[in-house]
Amino acid sequence: MFLAAGAAVSDSHESDEPSFRPIEAFACNYNDGMGPADLEKVNAKWNAWMDDEGQDDYFAATMTPHYYGEWPFDVAWIGVWRDGNAMGTGTDMWLAEGSGLREAYGEVVSCAAHTNFASQKVQTAPDTGEEGDGAFVVAFSNCSMEEGKKFDEYLAAAKEWDTYAAENGIHESAWVWWPVYGESDNDYDFKSVVAMPDHTTAGANWQAYSEGHFRKSNELFRDLLDCDVSRLYDAKVVREMADEG
Repeated sequence: MFLAAGAAVSDSHESDEPSFRPIEAFACNYNDGMGPADLEKVNAKWNAWMDDEGQDDYFAATMTPHYYGEWPFDVAWIGVWRDGNAMGTGTDMWLAEGSGLREAYGEVVSCAAHTNFASQKVQTAPDTGEEGDGAFVVAFSNCSMEEGKKFDEYLAAAKEWDTYAAENGIHESAWVWWPVYGESDNDYDFKSVVAMPDHTTAGANWQAYSEGHFRKSNELFRDLLDCDVSRLYDAKVVREMADEG
């Protein structure tokens, strides 16, 4: 899904058809007496189990709220499969053989939501050549196309913004998440997801927008999209997906 995951969630090939990644998201709260350190211990056991099972087609990250409002939770789990086939076989394996780990997670967190999305990449941040530390920042907002507007128009605007952002030092990657399973309040077309490597970059982007670059964003998107206020989360990679090729 994210900048820190590199190729794990980029479009896998050039094609006239859009490329999608299956996404799963859990929204969870810590059980009494439990916290991030307890979750990390279970994550380490899960990672070892995934290694033993040869599961290298799955990326995972945890997210904690930073700027948020009416969607509070303690921690979210975001998982990305390479494709739908990997999602199906990986899920069957998890259900058949992961009962011990499911119990271990259940001792630490209680999850009120488990949802599924189709992720489509629309913007790629410039490659700085720097190795990340596994931490990153990600913003979500729910968006709908304005009446009479088509998604192809949004894709064209996103492509133009991608070039503009790179030329003007705005460092971010972006995806569209289409809801597939589990959403109970889905009065929107898609989630707009924007990732940055750290808060320093997020702050630099904020400053760039405030110095006038917001005008280009408004010019491209204001008449196309109706989006709610973004929520910002601190994220940490739990598992990398193996490189393709």
